Amino acid sequence: MKIPDITIFIIIIILVLFYFSPAIAIISIIIALGILINYFIQKRAKAKEEMLFKERVRQDQEKKKQLVEEEKIRREQNLRRQFIESEKRRQEFLKKKQAEFKAAVDSIPLFEIILSDEKHNRNQEFNIIDKEYKNITKATPINKIKDFVALDVETTGLKTGGNDIIQLSAVKYKNFKAIEAFNKYIKPRKNIPKEASEINGITDDMVENAPRFYQIINSFNSFIEDLPIVAHNAPFDIKHLYVNGLDSVDNKIVYDTLVLSRRTYKDEYSYKLADICESNNIYICHAHNSLYDSYAAGELFKTIVADKKEIDLDNLFTTE
Repeated sequence: MKIPDITIFIIIIILVLFYFSPAIAIISIIIALGILINYFIQKRAKAKEEMLFKERVRQDQEKKKQLVEEEKIRREQNLRRQFIESEKRRQEFLKKKQAEFKAAVDSIPLFEIILSDEKHNRNQEFNIIDKEYKNITKATPINKIKDFVALDVETTGLKTGGNDIIQLSAVKYKNFKAIEAFNKYIKPRKNIPKEASEINGITDDMVENAPRFYQIINSFNSFIEDLPIVAHNAPFDIKHLYVNGLDSVDNKIVYDTLVLSRRTYKDEYSYKLADICESNNIYICHAHNSLYDSYAAGELFKTIVADKKEIDLDNLFTTE
């Protein structure tokens, strides 16, 4: 029964008892009050117990939530620590590999450049025939590609018109081995734009006493002989060389490692020279220095040939 029903029932009983015996009625009232008091005490105790239970549940939930948050923080800290340690190891690895790369380039004998006063006129870009850059397949004869010259240029700007070459470098390969390097800073017709210097690191002071481009053309032609040309994003280099007066590149066989990389290594996140080289365990130092970029393009070309021909890279130079 609910309390109101019990109260009404007790009142009715007491009234009946008062009618027959007031003394018994008084005793009944006292007993009823005791029952009611006990009831409310128990109810209050139960309510307090429920409140304490809810509080314990809430505290448990808060504790669990706190534990979850603490575990999340620990995981994040562990991941952050692992990332930092991994990145540290990666940087140490890159530093070592880049040092090895630099040592390999610096060990290549330099070609003796003889300056010439023979004039070579600049050309118009539209006069150069759009070249068909050569492909490499499993059927490509090794003997036709084992000797080549990998080259790269740094310029005062992207467009050929109005811009000059300020560094020309190349690495000559015979039987897939780097045997000689060509490297020269070149004085442009105008000051080097700040944005160009920010990319390649070449300043006006560095080229103040450098020769003009036409003065090294004869030496460069002697260096490249009649060998095929290898370059990364070859149209950029070939067009700049041609416009600056190097007519011989118009008749050269050219392999573009950018195009070859896209054909050989599908789904790479980037085909920039440094990125595609790193994907193939070639770790460039001094990116946008044309000497190091030339060597990187040459090594990438070797890797592409080995993969296309299904030949172990270390044994590539022994294959006929």
